[in-house]
Amino acid sequence: MLCFPSISELFDSCLLITLLLLAAGRLSAVEPSSDSSAIAAEQLKQLNDQTIIGTRVLLDSEWDQFKHGAQKGTWTLAGLWGWPVSDYQDWAVRFKLPLVYHRSDELSGHADVGGLGDIEIGTGTAFRLNDTWRTGGGIELHADTASNRALAENVWRLKPFWGIAHDLTDWLTLGFSAEYNHSIAEEHSVTPQRFLDLSLPATVILPRDWSIGAKYKATIDFENGDRWTHTVNAGIAKRLFNIPVILSATLEKPLSGGAKQFQANFTIVYYFERYHPSK
Repeated sequence: MLCFPSISELFDSCLLITLLLLAAGRLSAVEPSSDSSAIAAEQLKQLNDQTIIGTRVLLDSEWDQFKHGAQKGTWTLAGLWGWPVSDYQDWAVRFKLPLVYHRSDELSGHADVGGLGDIEIGTGTAFRLNDTWRTGGGIELHADTASNRALAENVWRLKPFWGIAHDLTDWLTLGFSAEYNHSIAEEHSVTPQRFLDLSLPATVILPRDWSIGAKYKATIDFENGDRWTHTVNAGIAKRLFNIPVILSATLEKPLSGGAKQFQANFTIVYYFERYHPSK
């Protein structure tokens, strides 16, 4: 019989991973190469900009609050490995491994369930068009791998995506991205999924390696009468001094009603970068 981890075990595992990432960052924290402020700014932009590729691993803690008391917590361990193809192009592969805790609403008696969520893997590329313009795209597979039906979407879904970004100044970056989702297999008589996400992200770089990010997203559901839904989110991030670790917190709010009331995320990102020892 399968045994799902308890919420305390999930939290302990995520805390252990977080401490290991911070320890790794401290062990690597020798004097960085030139222009560390520019490196920090680029890493902060990557939180909201898919046209910049940097090898990293992250731990994201997400909390979703729904109407009538339903709640959902997701702890996602994700990684991206990138490498240069040429002076102006990078390539990358990425994965996402979620652990999910779900508490049903009052009508269902607040039943609790936890376990592995749906895994996602993808690949993509990014191009530097000039000093201020970038573009990139790729494709991702959402796999039906959850350990419990209550935690799964019960679909296999392909997600091609594309985006473009422009640095208006050294401290302000605006972008546009599109992601098309199309289910290729459904389980348990689930309705096919076919929708388009259109996003307008913005990042403001602040002094002392802080940043503010905001994003507007519109979703067009082609399987539900071309219905439009709208969400906005905003967040703040800080890169730790002399360590390639970024801490960020965001809050997302749907504007079109629905079951979800809000979503909150706290993310720890560790970047793998090359250092030169101080002389």
